[in-house]
Amino acid sequence: MTTILKLSRRDVLKATGAVGGVFALGVCLPGCQSRPGLTAATESFAPNLFVTFSPDGDVIITVSRSEMGQGVRTSLPRIVADQLEADIARVTIVQAPGDPKYGDQNTDGSKSVRMMFPPLCEAGATARVMLEQAAADHWGVDRTEVAANNHGVEHKVSGERLEFSELIEAASRLEIPLNARLKDPSEYRYIGMSAANVDREAFVTGKAVYGFDVVIPGMKYACVARAPVFDARIKSYNTDAAAKVAGVSAFCKIPFSPHTREFFPEEGIAVIADSSWAAMRGRDALEVEWDVSANGDYNTADYRKLLTNSVRNPGTAHVSRGDVDKAMAGAGKLVEALYETPMLAHAPMEPPVATAWVKENGDCEVWVPAQDPKDTRRLIAEWLDIDQSRVTVNVTFLGGAFGRKAQSDFIFEAVEASRQAGVPVKLLWTREDDIRNCYFHAESIQTMQARLGADGLPTAWLMRSAYPSIDWMWQPGLDEPMPWEVGMGLTNMPFDVPNVSIEGCKARIPIRIGWLRSVCNVWHSFAINGFVDEMAEAAGADVVAYRLRLLGKDRVFDAPNEPQDSIECFNGRWVDTGRYRRVLEFLAGRCDWGKELPENHFRGLAVQNSFYSYTATIIEIAINKDGSFSIVSVDTAVDCGRIVNPEGVTAQVEGATIFGLGLALYGELTASDGRVQQSNFHDYRVMRINETPGVIRAHLMESDEPPSGIGEPPTPVIAPALAAALYAATGTRFRRMPFMKEWSALKNS
Repeated sequence: MTTILKLSRRDVLKATGAVGGVFALGVCLPGCQSRPGLTAATESFAPNLFVTFSPDGDVIITVSRSEMGQGVRTSLPRIVADQLEADIARVTIVQAPGDPKYGDQNTDGSKSVRMMFPPLCEAGATARVMLEQAAADHWGVDRTEVAANNHGVEHKVSGERLEFSELIEAASRLEIPLNARLKDPSEYRYIGMSAANVDREAFVTGKAVYGFDVVIPGMKYACVARAPVFDARIKSYNTDAAAKVAGVSAFCKIPFSPHTREFFPEEGIAVIADSSWAAMRGRDALEVEWDVSANGDYNTADYRKLLTNSVRNPGTAHVSRGDVDKAMAGAGKLVEALYETPMLAHAPMEPPVATAWVKENGDCEVWVPAQDPKDTRRLIAEWLDIDQSRVTVNVTFLGGAFGRKAQSDFIFEAVEASRQAGVPVKLLWTREDDIRNCYFHAESIQTMQARLGADGLPTAWLMRSAYPSIDWMWQPGLDEPMPWEVGMGLTNMPFDVPNVSIEGCKARIPIRIGWLRSVCNVWHSFAINGFVDEMAEAAGADVVAYRLRLLGKDRVFDAPNEPQDSIECFNGRWVDTGRYRRVLEFLAGRCDWGKELPENHFRGLAVQNSFYSYTATIIEIAINKDGSFSIVSVDTAVDCGRIVNPEGVTAQVEGATIFGLGLALYGELTASDGRVQQSNFHDYRVMRINETPGVIRAHLMESDEPPSGIGEPPTPVIAPALAAALYAATGTRFRRMPFMKEWSALKNS
């Protein structure tokens, strides 16, 4: 047990004494609230990330963000360890459960390192200063005469040294210093240095515990027959045939969740059995009749026509600068284009799964691959109508997520199945469940129109985008994009154009949608980069030179319509056109843009600012003798501020590249009569090993800016860069994804 003292954000929490043989330190983040009735000395409060020293001086660091392959359990502890001057080999990492005391635990929006870097630096530095003061007191010298170094404190003059283990008790009795000196970046030992993922051995040897690996004594298994159409209701069901399947023991109804729904599940029938196989076979034997009247008319072709008609009419203006109508009616070349992206699924290798145990006393414990364990705890308590203190959320490794496991409907299904069955239940989704019952990345249609002046630059630029809003979960009846969505790639565009109108257009909600890696940037980057290329061609200019001219003078400006809260503002509260220019020039120089390429080789380029970072990609393709094409190389430059772990950033660029190529080449879901028609990887293709580029290079820019996002920014530049390369090869604009479908149509025309 550790007693912790609450201080301000820049302060460290320390134990009032060596309680239980440990000395605990941590940091309080904004938004963490005290519990009334407790004094500062005895307040039971846990920080977002805290440090515990064991009696032998080893350090335990708790990570409050979920690990889904992005390396957060590697990067976050290194921030603390560096400022603390801890030996990283003597650090043990503990995964935090879901709990409000940790503050924000939502692992999405590429914000884990961005949000945690300052407070973690402060936590480590304050702990270091306290240990240094304890050593100075022991030697009877001023603290400026001592310095922490590699898990100990040394006296600069005499060379004497005390290990952390010898200083813990004395340090625990000290006053907590305010505004402890942070290490200068020149002193960093770990920050900025490459490190292999700390969980790599567990991953490759099968020791890592993912959601599917959880086993609880007495556990049953469950599969759910879910609504095949968004908001469909059960008219009737018959369990007679399912009950005859060997191993099936019970059935429970997952209730319908009316709006506002948040992440609560669709209506369904859960089949509970002794094995996963029996649960799946029992589910297949259920007879369910559905009322699909609400969205049973949704089909892809008609919906795209609706979106296309929508962007032909004025929408809600999110940016209105100058007089677009007047400038558009003036002289100069008119450039117009329509861009289309399909509905997509996340399709992580591990489909949704959750193990829940609603106990006899009404308490609930779950073991889940959740992206937001704190909010999951809140919602489980709401679902069961109990206090949050009675809910325990244990976080497993996530076998991929891409945004899907931030939506916790599958967890509530498990909770409800356990509540009704009275036993622990592992509820699993099949791949088919995952593809057909996803929180989908919606279709979008975007129209771009510009009038070019005598210098070839646009005097007016009209952008309209239509797609259903993700905020449908919180705002019933919402029928157009929200400002934060249009802000992901459109209203935060860096170009200096005198007359601009950026509009979000009507789009009803026909299917359950959510966020997928890079969210709206996927649509907007595809359209805006493609259209800049088309304007450059109309102006007779090179695409790199044209972008540099279009940027105008370097400037920093507030992103329009963005919230000033740094947590809610995903793409950045400001736009720095100088960083956009530098990442473009950096990559163009690295790749010798404009050089002569081998015969039948072609390149395309795209640039995007997202999640506070700036990213540029050049893709080179080759046209093969059989008329097919292959991707030769992908070069991506990233300015993501100060980098904690370069190896981790490189891995993120590589993963985002492959993910983005899969979406661009193959990603497409279609619907008929409200039902998704695809079901597995045979008809919802992802990138395969033999198709990946021979070379993927990450070019990491040095920066003194604060750390910014990296998990998502490399994705949205992939599709437009590939589209540009395909245009260079064929002379045909690829304005519609997926490209393999367009390529086949072109070759067969």
